[in-house]
Amino acid sequence: MKIHIELKKKRYILYAAIIALLGVVGANISILHTNADKITKHIEYKSFLTQLIAVFRVSITNKEGNGIFYQLMAAGLFILFLIVFSYKYKYTVREVISAAILSILYGFCMWIGTVFSHRESWDYFLRNKYVMLLNAFYMLGNAIILFGILLLLCRVIPRISETDNQTEHSLKRVFFTCVLVLFVLWLPYYISMWPATIHGDFLMQVLQLFHYPTMLQHQLTSDGVNVLYSNDHPFLHTQLVGLFIKFGIKINNKALGYGMYTFLQMTAYIGGISAIITTLYKFGANHRILKAALGAYALFPVFPLYAIMVGGDSFFALFFLWFMVGILWIFKTQGEVLKNIKFDIFFAVIVFLMSASKNQGIYIALVTLVFCVICLKKYRIKILVTMFVPIFIFQFAYTGLLFKAARVSTVGKQEALSICFQQTARYVKYHGDEVTGEEEAAIKKVLAYKKLAKKYQPALSDPVKGTYKSEATSTDLKNYFKVWLQMGLKHPDEYFQAFFANTYGYYAPLFNSRGGLYLGLSTVRFYRSNRKWAQEMVPESFCDKVDFKEPKILSPIRERMKFLMGISYKIPIINWLYNPGVITWLILIAFFALWIKRKYFDMAAFLPVFLIVCVCLLSPRNDNLRYIYPACVLILGMLANLQGDR
Repeated sequence: MKIHIELKKKRYILYAAIIALLGVVGANISILHTNADKITKHIEYKSFLTQLIAVFRVSITNKEGNGIFYQLMAAGLFILFLIVFSYKYKYTVREVISAAILSILYGFCMWIGTVFSHRESWDYFLRNKYVMLLNAFYMLGNAIILFGILLLLCRVIPRISETDNQTEHSLKRVFFTCVLVLFVLWLPYYISMWPATIHGDFLMQVLQLFHYPTMLQHQLTSDGVNVLYSNDHPFLHTQLVGLFIKFGIKINNKALGYGMYTFLQMTAYIGGISAIITTLYKFGANHRILKAALGAYALFPVFPLYAIMVGGDSFFALFFLWFMVGILWIFKTQGEVLKNIKFDIFFAVIVFLMSASKNQGIYIALVTLVFCVICLKKYRIKILVTMFVPIFIFQFAYTGLLFKAARVSTVGKQEALSICFQQTARYVKYHGDEVTGEEEAAIKKVLAYKKLAKKYQPALSDPVKGTYKSEATSTDLKNYFKVWLQMGLKHPDEYFQAFFANTYGYYAPLFNSRGGLYLGLSTVRFYRSNRKWAQEMVPESFCDKVDFKEPKILSPIRERMKFLMGISYKIPIINWLYNPGVITWLILIAFFALWIKRKYFDMAAFLPVFLIVCVCLLSPRNDNLRYIYPACVLILGMLANLQGDR
């Protein structure tokens, strides 16, 4: 069924102007400034309309200094809807309804982000009917913007698909051309940041590598005797980087050890990105779009900087990238590639390595396995061999036998219960007087009840998780969950607010985040000075053994690089990929485009990318780029894939 939009010339100009005005005003009203008492105090009779106009006026006038931005935004929206309305085009019911649903969801997400980035509760925004109407207008304004973009996308994609591709080249030539471009343009980052950028959490792995006790969230994760390592930070990564660290110590050049590892990791990233682009080239993606994607991969700082960062998140993203190469080949060939033994071996190894590179890797592999079995029934046995067998080996041989022999502890139960603990803490903070003695006793068996209200931080659950009692039994947890459910039924709104406050950054693109890039050269000595437990457990002499300083000649270059990265946060398009909320919505828009084109196999192929977002919603820290980076590194390929015809 088609919806034929054909308006008279003057009318579509008028409609575009009205919609643009609604969109720009709605999206930019300030729902934070809505106290209209000063305006209405001299009015004897205050009607509903008078109050609403007063609240609306305050909301608009409190946004100062953005007049030019509003005007440009209004002009852009006007042109957008002129394009949408100005030509004869039949939108399908599927396109219009899908765009409307996604746009409404976007409006709601933007509201949630605005609410919880400024307040701990949404009560301030629901305090009266006037403010609630402004909330609705704010959501409508944002929804209008995305609705216009999605309708335009419905028109643009078919036109790009009709564009003729250029001369075909061999896959080897495409792959090595990509490798060369990326290597040349990433090399300045590698040189200026020599020998690495090091995420602070990795220093716990360095301590474990040399069998020093470590603590995480006030819990002892390794004692250096009975437990040497903790898989909270991937054991595989600890051992791999440890080889280079020990080599550097042996030759009395610790920087070279790190530098060799980062070069190896950067090369593997370059190979993975090149393989993604080559795969899309093989299956008919538009050549111009692939060149644009390659240019973005080469020039956007987020990609080379994460490629040279030493940390578990970069390590996991690397294997996830190669995992997606295999998944794309499986779905693009509808399983035919599984007949190739070499591919089966390669993919099985990647599944295992992804599972071992971070705790959520095993869950992504399992969910993807289920979808592969459902979508590719003809190749179920092959899929089980290449995916289930490495998962089985990881679960029983790696984390079972090897961990026991190497004295590696697994992740604590509190890591999987972040949301529940955060909800309990919020309930205790706001409704502690309603907690019964029986409920308190059940919570005390699992968490430090008296500390919960003070430890609660809306956007970070680590302080609450830190009160978890590792001696809690399965019975204690069972009783806790009964209480958790009872309390949730009493005040479900608090549970929703706890979840939104801890996750909004992953689905609300507000551009108020300035984190995400790691440019420091963290050392054990610096880590020790900032951790009281490390000062007690780690001697100063150990710092002399493993620490090193950046070369003096590179110090000013590194500082300039930091300055340039600070500027890059303000550059549109580049800063999109620093923002977890934007990354999520680019993924959803890509899925929307695949949906309207009925490319269901491609939607299934990119499901793991969306699973990364889902995992982020369960993470302890809000708005963290390194958690969603595995999706970030795939988003350009996902967008380029929209033009794949085979």
